[in-house]
Amino acid sequence: MVLGIVVLGAVFLVGLAVGTVTRRPLATASFVVAAFVAVLVIQTHEPLAGFAVFALIALAGLVAD
Repeated sequence: MVLGIVVLGAVFLVGLAVGTVTRRPLATASFVVAAFVAVLVIQTHEPLAGFAVFALIALAGLVAD
């Protein structure tokens, strides 16, 4: 559990680092986290759930930005 939180936090920080170049750090970080989580969900053989997770997280990041 702790390892998962650390990995998700690291992915978020990488997204923030990439986002500083694009001048939209929160939106970019949420896009990167959304892609990462969607890949994890798709591995359970449910592609529609993966797409839904990606859309929800990415849209939440855009709204927050």
